[in-house]
Amino acid sequence: MSNFVICLGASGSGKSTSIKTLDPKETVVINVLGKRLPFKGSNSMYNAENKNLFKVSSWDSVLKLLAKINKSLPNVKNIVIDDGIYIMRNEFFDRALERGFDKYNELADHFRKIVQSCSGLRDNINVFMMLHIESVESDGGIRSYKASTVGKLLDKMYDPLENVTITLFCEPQFDENGKPTYGFYTHKLRVDGIEIPAKTPDGMFEDDFIPNDLGYVVKSMNEYYN
Repeated sequence: MSNFVICLGASGSGKSTSIKTLDPKETVVINVLGKRLPFKGSNSMYNAENKNLFKVSSWDSVLKLLAKINKSLPNVKNIVIDDGIYIMRNEFFDRALERGFDKYNELADHFRKIVQSCSGLRDNINVFMMLHIESVESDGGIRSYKASTVGKLLDKMYDPLENVTITLFCEPQFDENGKPTYGFYTHKLRVDGIEIPAKTPDGMFEDDFIPNDLGYVVKSMNEYYN
């Protein structure tokens, strides 16, 4: 069973930047949207020649790539699925002209299969899935956040956060001068009255807020479990 982590946060909150501290010789990035990675030197660290950057966007192609890495690439210790929710959104737009609700059931099932596959990889693999957020509102204000999907019907059928032990919530903290410190929240707590949907096993992280540094997260998981 792999270590499967969901990194949840808004666009620009620092999710993809956290990749930079991973060892590129042991890491594969599944780049769903084909965007440039947002840190210095990323083009030389992750590319097709190094065989550690793949532009894969369909759910079945992602499953095949995960299976290949698991079976045939023993050097890979970290897999990052960047902009993971767009696997579901891409399929939704490809099937936009289909009528009826069956397609929503299939969308949820396909994404569930990816989550199950991520959880079922080798014990020495860490999987990080980057997901965007939507606000959960009540009485005209934001109460909390959830993973962004493609509609309320799908929300009721499948919540990926319920299927992982670790959810890191990526959001910067600002000082009195408005300067941000980028990082991950590690525990459920309230910030400005809004519930942060982070969770980690008891005692894995002492601090409620850590740097957005996946290398540090990997080290902490290895120390905790091993």
